[in-house]
Amino acid sequence: MRSSEFTPPAIAAAVAAWMGFFVGPNAILSSTQGQFMAPLEQSFGLSRTMVSVVLLLSPLGVTLCLPAAGRAMDRWGLRRILLPGLLLFGGLHVLLSQSRSLWQLVILMGLISVAAAMHSSVGYAKLIAQWFDRRRGTVLGMAVALGSGLGSALYPQLMRVLINRYSWRGGYIGLGTVVVVLGFPVLWVLLREPARTDRRALALPGSDPLPGATRREALRGATFWLIFVSILLTMTALLGTVIHAYPMLTERGFSPAVSATAVSCVFLGSIAGQLSSGVLLDAWQSPRAALPFFLIALIGVLTVHSASHTATLLPGAVMLGTALGAENALAAYLTSRYFGLRAYGAIYGWTFAAACLGAALGLLLMGAVHDLAGDYRPMRLVFGAFVAVAVLCILLLGPYVYRPAPEIPSAAAGADA
Repeated sequence: MRSSEFTPPAIAAAVAAWMGFFVGPNAILSSTQGQFMAPLEQSFGLSRTMVSVVLLLSPLGVTLCLPAAGRAMDRWGLRRILLPGLLLFGGLHVLLSQSRSLWQLVILMGLISVAAAMHSSVGYAKLIAQWFDRRRGTVLGMAVALGSGLGSALYPQLMRVLINRYSWRGGYIGLGTVVVVLGFPVLWVLLREPARTDRRALALPGSDPLPGATRREALRGATFWLIFVSILLTMTALLGTVIHAYPMLTERGFSPAVSATAVSCVFLGSIAGQLSSGVLLDAWQSPRAALPFFLIALIGVLTVHSASHTATLLPGAVMLGTALGAENALAAYLTSRYFGLRAYGAIYGWTFAAACLGAALGLLLMGAVHDLAGDYRPMRLVFGAFVAVAVLCILLLGPYVYRPAPEIPSAAAGADA
C-alpha cells in the first residue's frame, strides 16, 4: 500500500477547481461569442469586423491582465482573487445585457476582461498543482474536461434557446446567473489551498517546500518562449475557428441547429482531449505526448473550414475539439514541470495569456478576412501553417526539470514490511 494524494481536502479542492473551470471564462467566452455576433451586428448596426473588434476586447484584455492576476494569486492567495473575480465576471454579464450603445458595450467588455483574468484557469490549475503531484496531469485533465469541456458543450445549446426566445440580452443574463448562482457557493465552501506542511509533500528531496524558477528566470529562457509560441499559434487557429464557427457554418448553408451542434461537438471533443492528454502526460512524462493532438488539430481545422456535409463536419468538429482540450491541459502541466510551483501563478499567467492572445488574434483575423474576401476560405491554409510551426516548437523542448516525486510507502506499509 502506498500513500495517496487523494485525501478529503485534496478531493474537495479538485471539486472546487472543477466548478471554477465549469463557470470560468474558458467555458463561457470561447463557446458562446460566435452566437452573439449576428444579434450584435443587427442591434448596433455594426460590420462583422467591428463586432469582432468589440468581442476581442475580452480576450485581449485578459491577455494584458493575466500576468498581474497570476502574481496577485501567488502573493495574496487564491480565495482573495478568484472569489471576487467570479462575482464580477457574473455580474458584469448581467450588466452587459442592458447595453444601449456601442460605448457601453465596449466599456463592459473591457471590465469583463479584468474579471476574467481574476477568475481564470490560472488559479484553478494552480490549486490542483498544489494538491497533486504524481497524478497532476490526470486530475487536471479530469477537472478541465468535466469543467471547461462539459460547460463549453452545454452553453451553446443554452444560448441558442435563450437568444431565440429572449434575444441576446437574455443570453447574457443567463450566463451571468449561471456563474453567480451555481459557481460561487461551491467555491466559497470548497476552495482551500494546502497548509504549509501539506505543501512539503510536493517538494523534491532536499529542496524548499515549493521549488521552482522565478518569473524573471522563466521569461529569460528559451523553453518558456517555445511553449508560449506553440500555445499562441495553436490557439489562434483553434479558437479563431471555434469562435467564428457558428456564423461561418451558417453562411456556408448549414442550418442554425447543425451549426450550434457542431460547436457543441467541438467542446464534447475537448472533453476527450482533456481526459486523454492528462493521463498520457502522467504516463509518458514527456512533452512529446502532445504531438498526436497537434496532428488532430491540423486535420480538425482543415475539415471544419472545408466541410460541405454534416457527416464530414461533425467528426471534424470533434477532432478540432480534442486538440483544443489537450492544449488547455497541456499549457498548465508544462508550466509546472518546467518551472515548478514557486512562481506558478505568475509564470502560468504569461503562458495562459498566450492562449488568450491567440483567441484575440484568431477572432480578429477571421473577421477581417471575412470582410475583405467575402468569406473565410483563405484562413484554412494560414491556420494550417500556424499549427505546423507549433509542432516544431514542441519538438524542440527538452526533458522536464521538475519531474514528479517518487511515491513514498505509507507508514502502515513500512510496518508490514
